[in-house]
Amino acid sequence: MPRLRKGLRHTRRRRTPEVARVELLDAAERVFATAHPDHVGLKEIAREAGTSHALITHYFGTYGGLIEAALDRRVRALRERIFERLRTANALERPEELIDILFAALEDPVHLRLVKWLVAGERPTAAHAFALQNRGLQLVAQQVAEAIDPKATPAFRERLELTLLTAVSTAFGYAVCKHALVGGLGRDVSPELDASVRKTLAGMIQAYVREALPT
Repeated sequence: MPRLRKGLRHTRRRRTPEVARVELLDAAERVFATAHPDHVGLKEIAREAGTSHALITHYFGTYGGLIEAALDRRVRALRERIFERLRTANALERPEELIDILFAALEDPVHLRLVKWLVAGERPTAAHAFALQNRGLQLVAQQVAEAIDPKATPAFRERLELTLLTAVSTAFGYAVCKHALVGGLGRDVSPELDASVRKTLAGMIQAYVREALPT
């Protein structure tokens, strides 16, 4: 088990529920930065936060609930970064910038560990419920559709949703299986190859979406 740094000494102080939740999530992220969620638990998170595991269950219910909350916070932050980029001039003419945001998130060890934990093993139902609650892809697709054409048809919106689904699936698959996939090409993993993959995916997405635009 990875060695965890000693948590802060617990002191009695008034905290709002929101502040307490944030501090617990921050502590969890520090633990997950060096340990896979399956290798630690409430005890390690509580030690890092300088509190009892009972307080964690009070706010998050279960250890799984804590992990989902940590991932939800990251997903929301990722979505806001994408929305912010979409608000810049001619953002859709530079799809590689949006793809870079997605790939950068999955290159973060904490983010990737949380995602892998949620979708692994016996958790497909939990992953589906989490995604249904978040609906991040649908929200991003709506923003992109409105940026392209405020009067976009339902068919075009659906095309965008499927395009984003494909992009996220590709990014996740590359993040998880990068070494095996690149080895299949007889090549070595490198930052240059990573950049080429992102650029290729962005170009494919841009071409596919343009085909659906009204002439």
